Amino acid sequence: MKLRIGLIGAGGFGLIHLTGYSINSNCQLISVSSRTIEHAKEAAEKFNIPHFYGGVDSWKKMLEKEDLDIVSICTPNYLHAPMIIKALKKNLHILCEKPICISRDELIEVKNTLANKNIIFFTSFQKRYNPQFKLIKKILDHKVLGDITLVRYFFSHYGPYKSWNALSEEKWFFDAEKAGGGVLLDLGVHCIDILRFLIDDYKEVEGINYNTSCIDMIHEDNCNVIFRFQNNTLGVISVSWCNQPSEIIEIFGTKGSIKIDLHSPKKIDICPLKLKIVPSIKKILNYKPPHNAAQNRLIDHFVNCILNSKQESPDFEDGKRAVEFVLDAYSFKEK
Repeated sequence: MKLRIGLIGAGGFGLIHLTGYSINSNCQLISVSSRTIEHAKEAAEKFNIPHFYGGVDSWKKMLEKEDLDIVSICTPNYLHAPMIIKALKKNLHILCEKPICISRDELIEVKNTLANKNIIFFTSFQKRYNPQFKLIKKILDHKVLGDITLVRYFFSHYGPYKSWNALSEEKWFFDAEKAGGGVLLDLGVHCIDILRFLIDDYKEVEGINYNTSCIDMIHEDNCNVIFRFQNNTLGVISVSWCNQPSEIIEIFGTKGSIKIDLHSPKKIDICPLKLKIVPSIKKILNYKPPHNAAQNRLIDHFVNCILNSKQESPDFEDGKRAVEFVLDAYSFKEK
């Protein structure tokens, strides 16, 4: 028996989710809903989905009428929490785009609703499925760089509606109430999730500076956050919607450092050079990107966890900690 899939949100990210499910032999696409019925219909036709729903409350109708096992949530940020809660009450397994919530109250409500339920919940942190990060993790676990003292993560692109084409005319990314934040909530959650995987959970945010430089909006489009991990390693995250696409991670330790351009896998700086003979360093220097998309690998992992009744990461707690990191950073705006 195949897992029955329903999608909420037939925009660009929703279509990416549908692609992942469509090529997984354990899945059957059942229904799709969108606030714009034309988008729901187009997605249904493209992926041969039998049922589609359109309108503001179409997702509620879909969850009530359809017999589903999984729901993927790919809607504007402010809709994530109510949709998650409704799906949890229907005992559906959930894959939700980040950020999973935009307030602490929402996080608490989702956590309480999820408690004691036999449900697999994945936060859509597809960057975890970049094999480079597993190679970096082995370098760190083997203490090749010694004790890690400082980590810097820079992530940027041209911003919403420039880096990709939006299907909807609603520019919700720039609406403070609907988005819940700016570039830090959009890109920063990815950065902190990867750093939590590589280094440790974060202990506290110690400062933030930010600007609204290139976009007419209330929230930040450029931002730096300084923070500390539980193991006392120092961290810096810098994110921007005002620069060309770039993603660079730098890790400094007591025995050496590594700098990786994640957009250009061959651009790796190792110091001192003698570390290049270490097997785990050789592996990352010889890395070749896989052909299948990270989102597809995430969906395959999610589906496998459901089939085996085993919750793994990136789970609700990972999504929760990423949002908490951003909210902790935003608290400095109020001081």
